[in-house]
Amino acid sequence: MAFSATITGQTYHGPGHRSIRGTWTGSAGDAAGTLAIAGIVQEAIFQKFDTKDNTYQIIPRIERSTSAGITTLTIENQDTVTDGFFTIDVLGQ
Repeated sequence: MAFSATITGQTYHGPGHRSIRGTWTGSAGDAAGTLAIAGIVQEAIFQKFDTKDNTYQIIPRIERSTSAGITTLTIENQDTVTDGFFTIDVLGQ
């Protein structure tokens, strides 16, 4: 399964500050996934959730680059993830 991310909601904290949340999947060894976000990403946390014992298992490596007000996140597929969750803290836009 290739990397896939779905935004499930956003919370606005005031002018120019928001949090994005969603779900993601990916397979170990596949090419890294990317996600483009309008604004400057302050923090991005992607986690694998284990439904057997209801715990978070991994936090994959994430690289970010920003150009012209768009931040591109690159998420490494270090493990197979079928139930992943993410939160992204963004300034701007």
